[in-house]
Amino acid sequence: MSNKNSKIGCLLITHFGVKSEINKNPELSDNEVILYSRESSKLPVVEDFSKTIKNISKGIPLSSALSRYPDSVRFEFDRKNYEQIFASVISNIARITPKIERSNLGIIYINMHGLSEMYGGEAKLVTHILDSIPYFLEPRFGISVNKFSAYTAAFSSTPGGSTKILKNIDSFLATFSVDILPVKRSTIINFHKFGMHTIGDIAAQDYGLIYSKFGDEGCRALLLSRAENSDYISSNKPAQDITEHVSLPFPSDSLSVLFTTLEFLVQRAFMRPVLKSKYVRKISILLELVGSQGWAKSLILKRPLGNSNDLCLLLRSELEDLELPGSVEDISITISDFVGEHGIQYRAFKEIRDHLDERRDQLVKVDRHIRKKIPAKNALYKLLTVNAEHPVPERRALQISIDPDTKFSVMSINLPQKITVQELNNIPKFLSLSNGDNLKVKVLDIWKIDLWWIPDPISRTYYNISTPDHKIMTIFKDSVGKRWYRQNY
Repeated sequence: MSNKNSKIGCLLITHFGVKSEINKNPELSDNEVILYSRESSKLPVVEDFSKTIKNISKGIPLSSALSRYPDSVRFEFDRKNYEQIFASVISNIARITPKIERSNLGIIYINMHGLSEMYGGEAKLVTHILDSIPYFLEPRFGISVNKFSAYTAAFSSTPGGSTKILKNIDSFLATFSVDILPVKRSTIINFHKFGMHTIGDIAAQDYGLIYSKFGDEGCRALLLSRAENSDYISSNKPAQDITEHVSLPFPSDSLSVLFTTLEFLVQRAFMRPVLKSKYVRKISILLELVGSQGWAKSLILKRPLGNSNDLCLLLRSELEDLELPGSVEDISITISDFVGEHGIQYRAFKEIRDHLDERRDQLVKVDRHIRKKIPAKNALYKLLTVNAEHPVPERRALQISIDPDTKFSVMSINLPQKITVQELNNIPKFLSLSNGDNLKVKVLDIWKIDLWWIPDPISRTYYNISTPDHKIMTIFKDSVGKRWYRQNY
């Protein structure tokens, strides 16, 4: 028997596709509308229809429906658009409670346990849920002890209303047509052939008879008809979080560095298979600052996002006025709370975004192809100026890989190269070459930088030198490590 102490809610939106089309084009409200698709058949079949249309059902050939309603207006079933609208509904409900389970288009089951107290009673909770849904969808709500009886309670409700059935459930179900049972269409057709037109007709049958004529599907229908099945909401399984991290080559308090690195990490996260066709509701950012300090911020998105560009734009908008409390050494993001396989994408500039996505994917392919032919850390990369006037050359800019999947993600450029110098009184006299020769040099200029206040102090003496063949180069001696280096300044 079902657990009479359990409570499951069902949010039901009937004729979801038709309502979405009428909302887009109100002139259709006075017409009989049929939506069709060719998704599972070469011939078009009915997917949805106006509530005024009777005696047809989902899945029948479109030609059959048109023979009965020749003056109806027909459109192809725009599943992608309807799923995006439904995703916003799911998002609205998920903000009320995470204990939800998405079923077919227009159906959401909710674990009602413990929710009423949070909202001041069951009636207020149901009103809050219904009010969160766009009015044109005309939602209904049902409460019972399992999913099917909750669905049937919602089905019996008026648009915008609710019904609760916790006792005498089998009697309540008895008058409904077998057409609403969640079993195969062929099984329902067979029920009608054997004179079983209502759920009560099935509930009155013997188990052995049902099994012999209709098999496992028939037995399932019998359990549902007698309200003898128990259900649970399957949304409480642990979600897999995605964490991406990068260490900066040097500490930086530049917002440009922060935003560019965040963009890189978000793009890397969206390359993970677990995020394929998924939409994100939460992103957490952790910045490790110089001196073992930390800065963290979590963003819960009102509209789930399934596009790395959209998420990057949102992060820039949310953090544009950020005043970093110190220099950043490490940046991490954690993406979590995935909303099924459907969500909302911002429509603004969608064509431009799609073009940018395609261009980026092409560049990534080119980069990987070049690295296969010519071994290199990064064949293609973006150059980000951090501080063009910084006294330390390798801290003026960063090299960020085009391919987020490479391990050489964020790197310094113009790094010093070790050299061997013979000096006299700290003045370079000869530059030792790799072939063993010593090249006499002439000092043209000398300057010193001393950044003693930073966590890793830098103290260098630079020399602008010329060689006998009149080549000019810059070298320096590291006062901390007592080593000589060559570096473009």
